[in-house]
Amino acid sequence: MTDWPEDVVALAARCTFPDPGGPLTCAVSGGPDSMALLVLAVAAGCTVTAIHVDHGLRSGSDLEAKVVEATADRLGAAFRSERVSVVDGPNLEARARAARFSVLPEGAATGHTMDDQAETVLCNLLRGAGLDGLSGMAPGTRHPLLGLRRSETELVCASMGIEPVRDPSNDDPRHLRNRVRHELLPLCAAIARRDPVPVLARQSDLLRDEASFLGALVREAVPDPTDARALRDAPLVLARRAVRGWLAPTEGRADRHPPTAAAVARVLDVAAGAAVAAEIGGGRRVRRSASRLAVVGDSDRVRPVKTERAASSVPSWGLAEVGEPVVTAEALSERVAELGAAITADYVDDPPLLVGVLKGAMIFMSDLARAIDLPVDVDFMAVSSYGSATRTSGVVRIVKDLDADLAGRHVLVVEDIIDSGLTLNYLRRYLQARHPASVEVCALLVKDGEQRVPLDLRYVGFKIPSEFVVGYGLDVDERYRNLRSVHVYRPQSGPG
Repeated sequence: MTDWPEDVVALAARCTFPDPGGPLTCAVSGGPDSMALLVLAVAAGCTVTAIHVDHGLRSGSDLEAKVVEATADRLGAAFRSERVSVVDGPNLEARARAARFSVLPEGAATGHTMDDQAETVLCNLLRGAGLDGLSGMAPGTRHPLLGLRRSETELVCASMGIEPVRDPSNDDPRHLRNRVRHELLPLCAAIARRDPVPVLARQSDLLRDEASFLGALVREAVPDPTDARALRDAPLVLARRAVRGWLAPTEGRADRHPPTAAAVARVLDVAAGAAVAAEIGGGRRVRRSASRLAVVGDSDRVRPVKTERAASSVPSWGLAEVGEPVVTAEALSERVAELGAAITADYVDDPPLLVGVLKGAMIFMSDLARAIDLPVDVDFMAVSSYGSATRTSGVVRIVKDLDADLAGRHVLVVEDIIDSGLTLNYLRRYLQARHPASVEVCALLVKDGEQRVPLDLRYVGFKIPSEFVVGYGLDVDERYRNLRSVHVYRPQSGPG
């Protein structure tokens, strides 16, 4: 096209596109923001390739690719369609985003606007983000529309006679961003009696400058974050940022989150010599040797397993309802030994009180205690949120309380399995009210994608598929605890 509407030309001039003639890949879903991105990028003279990613979450979603393809063809842009597999369920936003970026080339532009920036700042604030999270998205060729409002992208589509795709998931209240958009931002506007979007966007720009300045100070004070002595001697605020920057996810790891404040504090303890090693999440550990820090393991250390890859046998008395193995007895034994060694290294100067959560953790607790080469004490609690069902009720009941006094002691909660995390979240608060020196968690199994609350798990054995499992202490209606492996439970006519 050569004859562009005046408003499109004016809006394109406010964007941060590459120089005319430069290549630009645009992620185009078919919604008004991404369609405006496509139009404005071509109007700015870029050589554009539009990529549509179909997540397969809605019937007819394949037709949206045809809408984008037709628009790209009309504008003279190249087009490519990609398809990823994402199933509905918990953490849908994060999983869909990770899947989308896995097929987009590095540096692909997205249609995020100033409104998206404001939503990002508020979402990150609610998640407990620090300075970097509150800085939001950086303007540039990856986010060229941050200077525009959502109403202006709608104007671009209207001026070009484009009918954008309307995604019903943008109104789904399950997603935090949607509630921020439709509930929190309007409430902020009503309370402040002004539009909060420009205020939040301007705040993110200021915080980004301050984060950049602190980053320069960090590079001067701690040029090498693996230098334990430099971390120990640096001002705490700079040491924290050095560790966070060192452990931050890389561009290609959309599935990994930045380290938690608790993980950063544990790494600084290692740097100071207060501990030999510390878990930092995702199956990774930071260890110290000869005044140097190193990350050992990776996400595969918290071992994700797939049922079809396990191999074990089911006793004849369990054949009716016990399905394929998820974690074999051999894998359990090896991983428990690794966890015991890690706990031994971390608590060498002050052995913990092991608190086993009955009854599911009884076998894991026994094996773990023997794998820890320290004089640990043990105690037990019993809580209930399942009863005889295969789904947690969400209502937590203390069945048996502890006998030990927790005041001033390091407590390590030993759990068999984490799904929603609600029971553990309640239990952690319950124990912290007794003034222990610390409360950490060692969980044998974590159901992938089931967590409904953020959890800081210091030690994790395996990530498993989101299925009900039995064996190695786990039961259904008090059956199958004594299976040597962990198996999928396949009821014949319902549990009980």
